[in-house]
Amino acid sequence: MSTATENDVAALAAEMKQLRSDVVKIAELLQVTLRDAGTDAMARARAGGEQAWNDAKAKTDDIVQLIENRPVASTAAAFGIGMLLGMLMHGRK
Repeated sequence: MSTATENDVAALAAEMKQLRSDVVKIAELLQVTLRDAGTDAMARARAGGEQAWNDAKAKTDDIVQLIENRPVASTAAAFGIGMLLGMLMHGRK
């Protein structure tokens, strides 16, 4: 082989070595990025779930407070709703 060809082969081998190194670095960066994205997504989902739980608990507490403040009206409303649902279900037979 001529010297020019040998030089080209050596340069190509060096570039391939550098390319391999760059690909490894990119793979490591992607792994870190995906891990961080998963952690962020989990944190956002947890925060959303906690917010939904707190909202549902607050609504439940409001309903319980309303029932405790007006037990007769609450009982009458529950009875009326039960009768209405009973008539609707009985009519479907």
